[in-house]
Amino acid sequence: MNFLATLNESQLKAVIHPGGPLFVVAGAGTGKTKTLTSRIAYLIMNGVNPSHILAVTFTNKAAREMKQRVVDMTGPHAMSVWLYTFHAFGLQILRRHIAELSYGYRPNFNVIDEDDGKKIIQDQIKDLGLDVKMFSTKLLKNLFSLYKSRRLEKFERTDEEKIFKKYQSYLRENQLLDFDDLLLYTLELLEDYPRIRDHYQTYFEHVLVDEFQDTDSIQYKVLHLLGARHKNVFVVGDPDQSIYAFRGANYENARKFMKDFGATQILLEQNYRSTNKILQAANQLINYNFDRPAAKNLESDKGDGEAPFYHHTQNDIRESFFVVNEIKRLHSLGYPYEEMAVLYRNNALSRLFEEAMIKEGIPYIIYGGISFYERKEIKDALAYIRVVLDPTLDFYFKRIVNVPKRSIGLVSIQKLETKAKELGISMFEAIDYVDLTPAAKQSLIDFKKLVIEMDKGFSEMEELGQIMPYLMGKTGYIDMLRAENDDIADDRIQNLKELQNVFVRGDQYYEGSFLEKLTEQLDQIALYTDQDQEVDEFDHVKLSTYHQVKGLEFRVVFMVVMEENIFPSDRSLMNPLELEEERRIAYVGITRAKEKLYMSYADERLVYGSKRYSYPSRFINESRIKTEEPKLIDHQDSSSRFLKTGDHVEHNVFGTGVVIRVDDDIATIAFAMPHGIKKILESHPALKKTRK
Repeated sequence: MNFLATLNESQLKAVIHPGGPLFVVAGAGTGKTKTLTSRIAYLIMNGVNPSHILAVTFTNKAAREMKQRVVDMTGPHAMSVWLYTFHAFGLQILRRHIAELSYGYRPNFNVIDEDDGKKIIQDQIKDLGLDVKMFSTKLLKNLFSLYKSRRLEKFERTDEEKIFKKYQSYLRENQLLDFDDLLLYTLELLEDYPRIRDHYQTYFEHVLVDEFQDTDSIQYKVLHLLGARHKNVFVVGDPDQSIYAFRGANYENARKFMKDFGATQILLEQNYRSTNKILQAANQLINYNFDRPAAKNLESDKGDGEAPFYHHTQNDIRESFFVVNEIKRLHSLGYPYEEMAVLYRNNALSRLFEEAMIKEGIPYIIYGGISFYERKEIKDALAYIRVVLDPTLDFYFKRIVNVPKRSIGLVSIQKLETKAKELGISMFEAIDYVDLTPAAKQSLIDFKKLVIEMDKGFSEMEELGQIMPYLMGKTGYIDMLRAENDDIADDRIQNLKELQNVFVRGDQYYEGSFLEKLTEQLDQIALYTDQDQEVDEFDHVKLSTYHQVKGLEFRVVFMVVMEENIFPSDRSLMNPLELEEERRIAYVGITRAKEKLYMSYADERLVYGSKRYSYPSRFINESRIKTEEPKLIDHQDSSSRFLKTGDHVEHNVFGTGVVIRVDDDIATIAFAMPHGIKKILESHPALKKTRK
């Protein structure tokens, strides 16, 4: 067991825990994944059958990486460990047992994503004769999710309840489950079906949980039921990084686990990511929270490093200008763009920083943008595959029946749907009975023939890699895109080629018949979330909210727009619990930084078209290291700070130049070609006044 020699004392104590419930309180950067995977490997090496170990985490990417680590440590037999996201675990249980529930589901149900859910909600609003403009489908989808996950008794408004009931009926009638259903129906099976509960309580000898602080009430109940008999429940998490209350995460689960299971607790405080002055700022900030089930103090052996920099500007434009110039300066000193991140409280705050990056030619990506699997062309292709496998799936049928266009208008589709409901059959089956114009009827008959032909084509395939070329050729989808003849069409074609890669990899990853492999691949795709995106990270600055980068790390972090009423938000100031969560979000931001941390704020900001005057966020003062004076970014003495027209200056990147104008604290400077004229903060650390 060579891997044990790489663990520190606290990690080792957790990994060789003799059994029973254990809460490993793993601070940021303390090696929690290493501890969890080493624990699984330790159990296997001590004779526990890998297939009787269940480990759950929160992203598909994390699950894959953790399983690979365990396999590397113990050998290929570890592939049989049940290592899934919570939703993927629910899917495994429901594929086996959903038919036992009373809702009419078959084992070959399909899972919808957020966008699909919103589209279904919109259709139900129309069916009820309500005004679509009076409702936000996004807000309704979130409301329905909270209603389900928190098992609320009733809705506040009658219309919302009507829409919800119709939405749920539609899902059940069409063999569809949303993400909430994956967990709710799993819990229902464990709570209400003793035979199923007894089987899994006995089958799983050890249950391990990653990112325990992010679990919600439903997930906790599932874990509680699975571990109730043997109590070999090993959870790893950090309550100080609990920042997902808006998704239903229950901060009290840490205390519940300790109480319900009588668990032992081990603290991991040795940080392997950040220098100590950054960690001191994080420790100091989080100490302002009163509600901490497990307080800890992070320390590192990476030396003191630099204290966080606090930067104050007059307005929001200058803040973005400062950040961009500092990124350029650091890049000139050898920091890759990909090792720098600009973090903000909400997505709307990214615009100014994006514009500044574009103006200065700095490559960047918005981390957590639209997911690959949410793109229209990808969803269209997957809908075709699902309809070929099961033509009775009306939801997917409606998506692609007129894509590419087949002269089947909206009115024809509505008539077809009405006829299907009238006869109690699927829309695909109702094509033979619906009364339409000859052209529309013929188009539908041709579409039906196409699906039947493609079903025959699928039945002759042996490899998943054959699907996409066949699909794109038979449907004419690629020809449709080529006819559009623009850059967006080229991007969409490239995306479809990337989907081909997904299926080729699926051939190597999954086992069984063609249909079994295809079903597993479609299940995997259905479970992807925005946190599973594969992003081209090469030499791009990351612009992101704090929530999107939790778990990541960067050499340089800029925490921007650190202003009261924005971060913390004005809403949180009315509620002590929400304010503490905002502070935990700031803590997560600080602990992303390995070497350099900047916090910036502006006196004046344009918010929703109006100027707003701001105060610095309380988190700035709370994180200042008490042992030294607050450190502002100002690397020059006072004699060289103030510039005037005609002054000669030197810049780290642009060389020597002459000041041709000064507006407030922005200097316009003429540098030698190829740099030309630049506008720079006169107090910028890269700039200094020189003698003529």
